[in-house]
Amino acid sequence: MSKDEALIKGTIDTILKYTYPNDYKDYLSYFIRIRPKELKSKHAHYIRKERMIEIFNLSRESRFLLITCIHEISHHVEYELTGDSGHDKSFYEIMQELYLTAVGLKLLNLTDIADQFDTANGRNMIKYFGEPIDWEVPIIPDMEKRMLIVKDGRLFKDRLRSREFYWFTVSQTWQKEFPTQQAAEQELAELLPFSKKDNFLIRPILSPTFLSYYYIGIENGYEYRYGLSELGYLWEGYGVNRMWVKKVDAQSYYEELRKLTPFAGIEYKKVTPKETKPPRKRKKKAQSKQAYKIDYYV
Repeated sequence: MSKDEALIKGTIDTILKYTYPNDYKDYLSYFIRIRPKELKSKHAHYIRKERMIEIFNLSRESRFLLITCIHEISHHVEYELTGDSGHDKSFYEIMQELYLTAVGLKLLNLTDIADQFDTANGRNMIKYFGEPIDWEVPIIPDMEKRMLIVKDGRLFKDRLRSREFYWFTVSQTWQKEFPTQQAAEQELAELLPFSKKDNFLIRPILSPTFLSYYYIGIENGYEYRYGLSELGYLWEGYGVNRMWVKKVDAQSYYEELRKLTPFAGIEYKKVTPKETKPPRKRKKKAQSKQAYKIDYYV
C-alpha cells in the first residue's frame, strides 16, 4: 500500500472508529487501491472478494472523493453485517451514519452531500432522511481536546513533572492533554513566567486530514529539461525510470497540465511511484570545463 493509499485508509479508519467505537476493528479488514485514471461514469467500486476499494478520478474535489470513499466503505460494512449489500435504505442508513461522523470530525460539511450533483448519493440520502441541514451531527469530544507541548523544559522540568506533564523521548518534548482549548490556555498562562511564549505549542489531539496526489511522468522532456526542472519535475524522481516526474495535489492536476501547455509536443501520463523515500536532487555544479555535460538532476 502506497503512502497516499495509507493516508486515505487512515482517514476512513478514523471515521469507522468514531462511528462504531465498540466494534470498529471488525470493519478494518479492507484495502485501498488508487487507480490513476479519469473515468466518466465511475468514481470507485468495492470488490468484495478482495475486500478492496478501488478509487478513480482523484482530480475531483476532496469532499466529493471522501463521500465516494464513504459510499464504498458502507458496502464493506453492510457485507460484514449481513453478508450482502445493495442500495436499499439499510445501505443508506449506514452511509448516513458514517457521513455524519465525518461531519463531526470536520472532514465534511452537512451540505456537501447535497452538492454532489454527479451521483445518486445526495438524492437518495435526502429521499430517506430529509434535508441534510436538519440532520443531527454527533458530538465527538476528542475534537475538543488539546495537547500542550513544551519544547524545552530543562529549566523547570520538576514543575512540569509536578503538574503531570509527561516526557516524550522521540520528540524530546514535555506534553499534557487537556479537555478544551481554554483549559490548555489556562495552563499555558501558569507556565509563561518560566519560559518564553514561543517555547509552547497547543495542538489538537485529533485533526484528521484527507488528501491525495498524482504523479505526472514525462518521457520526451529532454528539449524542455530546464523548464521542467523549474516547474519542480525531477529526472527519474520517485523511482520511475527514464522519466521526468512531479508529485502534485490531485485537485491541482488540471492546473498542472495547463502549465505544460507551452511545451509543444510534450507527452505526459500518470505514473506510480516505485519508492517511498524522497527523490534525490543533485547539487548544481560550479562552472567548469565539464559544463557541456547534461545534468538531469538540476
